[in-house]
Amino acid sequence: MIADLTRRPGTPAELAADAVRGVAVLCTLAMVFWWGAVDVAVFVLALGGLTLSRYARAHPVFDLVYGCALIFACWSSVLNLYTLIPWWDLLVHCLCTGPVAAMAYVLAAHVGLLPGSRSRVAVVLQVLQVLLLGIALSVLWEFAEWAAHSWVDEDIYVTYSDTMGDLAVGALGSLAAGVLLSALSVRRARTRLSSVRASRSRR
Repeated sequence: MIADLTRRPGTPAELAADAVRGVAVLCTLAMVFWWGAVDVAVFVLALGGLTLSRYARAHPVFDLVYGCALIFACWSSVLNLYTLIPWWDLLVHCLCTGPVAAMAYVLAAHVGLLPGSRSRVAVVLQVLQVLLLGIALSVLWEFAEWAAHSWVDEDIYVTYSDTMGDLAVGALGSLAAGVLLSALSVRRARTRLSSVRASRSRR
């Protein structure tokens, strides 16, 4: 695990993904000095997610997308955009649920809980698994919102239409993230295969 976390970026995409992690660290420091404890906790959670993505050795392009999605969601919360802009909640659910679900799949595959994608059938299954993970995460999030509304703060906005809308766009975003992750995985596999063939031909 230490080797995964401390390895140097080898491509521009990996460097960009690490730069996003650096931005997340700076944002967390800003929360400590100029915002409240809740906002600090939000960015600390994001840093945890960004650390896990580096450990899981996600495709650097997807890692970059994932990191940007987390920071986008965090700042949306800190700036209270959910309240200021009526449709912002749907936008965040659509753009962020998918990357989180796909990264959960990458992490599970990295530790051996789920198979990797090495065939066309596996690629299709990967998309479906990311979609199902996204739906499951959306359900858990909506349950948490309901619990917070019922037992913590009644000002938290929870209605039937809001819940169904969040679940729908979350599923849509997860499907898109699954397709993106599968396309990147296939591209990475082909690149590795080409490198192996080129190496063998030189011998």
